[in-house]
Amino acid sequence: MKLFSKLKSIDFFKKLPSDLTEATLAGAWISIVASIAMAFLFGMEFYSFLSTSSKTELIVDRSPPTDLLKINFNISFPALSCEFATLDVSDALGTKRLNLTKTVRKAPITLDLERVGAATDDTHRPAPKYDDEGRFDDEVLDIDITQPLSHENFQATLARYPIVVVNFFAPWCHWCQRLEPTWEAATKEVHDKYPEWDGRIRFAKVDCTAEVELCRSHYIQGFPSLRVFRKGVDDVYIGGMHDHEAYNGDRTKEALVAFAEALIPSAGQPHRKHHDLSSAPRTSGCNMAGFVLVKKVPGTLHFAARSDGHSFDHAWMNMSHVVHSFYFGNRPTVKKYYQLQGAQQGASGAAS
Repeated sequence: MKLFSKLKSIDFFKKLPSDLTEATLAGAWISIVASIAMAFLFGMEFYSFLSTSSKTELIVDRSPPTDLLKINFNISFPALSCEFATLDVSDALGTKRLNLTKTVRKAPITLDLERVGAATDDTHRPAPKYDDEGRFDDEVLDIDITQPLSHENFQATLARYPIVVVNFFAPWCHWCQRLEPTWEAATKEVHDKYPEWDGRIRFAKVDCTAEVELCRSHYIQGFPSLRVFRKGVDDVYIGGMHDHEAYNGDRTKEALVAFAEALIPSAGQPHRKHHDLSSAPRTSGCNMAGFVLVKKVPGTLHFAARSDGHSFDHAWMNMSHVVHSFYFGNRPTVKKYYQLQGAQQGASGAAS
């Protein structure tokens, strides 16, 4: 008991005895007013919680129809090739513009967002032409006439022939199925004219569903992708990247055979320009920068992989991106930028 008494002696919050408290009329009125105020506030809050309100404000844009809104952008896609990166625009009025090119520039980038080449104006390529379906049904074609390549014999084949044209395909791809009989027929004609002992050109193919890593190492993202490798050229790496070409022409037998004939004079030589050839992707990514002019109505900018002659495996596509800048109208001057930044900081300070 003495211990408890000593503990009570160090109590900092001593309790007043009930006989020392006194009820007053003023205290009663204050208690009543406080209770009414708390009940009123609780009722108002509960009423606001149960009720909803909406506000509609209509602002009429009186600018002329020719007054368009300029949207500027600079966005990097580390895993989307410039070969297929496109920009589409649609709005609430039903306007749809696909694959805008005039005001868009593309630059190849690495996974670390480093540029590996100069930016170029985007150009729209027409859809390639195909042979009519069933054209080669009456011909007996060996489905293995085109040399299949794998990771085991790929580099050896490139080193053996001065020119190797490779069809990177996927069996499920619609355009690959359209191309297959044409490719085999063109291969037969080219190989008959330039047989094994001639050794100047060879047609080959790679099944990207079986050789996933081989196709990814050459940045194949759309099917079919036709690539031209010249002896010794693909072995020369620029910063660890391949250097070969992509065929963008028609996919008919006559077009492929004529293309092979045009390549023969350059056998064993560095790149020779051809209107159906372009540099193949040397990196996995693309930086897209530019602007679009749109109507002042709700709409959407859609960055996507698109091609009129390729199919895409969505499991392979990675649309991760980094937005470097995105703004409307003209870029503010440095002075205006700091004024806006100061005003924003002032508003934030006042709010806090």
